[in-house]
Amino acid sequence: MSTPSTQLSEIVDILAFLGAVGDYGYIDRLGNAIDEVTFMEAVRDSIRAYYTNCLGEKKCVEYDREKKAGVLCPDLKPGQLEKIISSILDTISKASRVDVIKLSRKIALEAYAKIPGVRESQGCKTE
Repeated sequence: MSTPSTQLSEIVDILAFLGAVGDYGYIDRLGNAIDEVTFMEAVRDSIRAYYTNCLGEKKCVEYDREKKAGVLCPDLKPGQLEKIISSILDTISKASRVDVIKLSRKIALEAYAKIPGVRESQGCKTE
């Protein structure tokens, strides 16, 4: 099973962004996925949360009200995400259950590892 890491990096970016704003549930759900259905549900829901936070005028999403600290939304294009999702679907539909589990854990771990860097490099002040 091979999914190019560039195609997974956008999913990792979305998950790391959500984790940086304190919403770890999506990373946990993906990391606990045991089959292609739960894997894709976790990815779908994380993309929906990204859109909820990042569409429209809101670009700096708060994670600490007292410090007025936030994180800038990753700049991802809808067409870009569609291609990534198609590729992931194609990859995991051909993968064994063990490979799906390995991929879900890998993405989750990469997202958790990236959270501090996201807060540092994409940090912003909220009003």
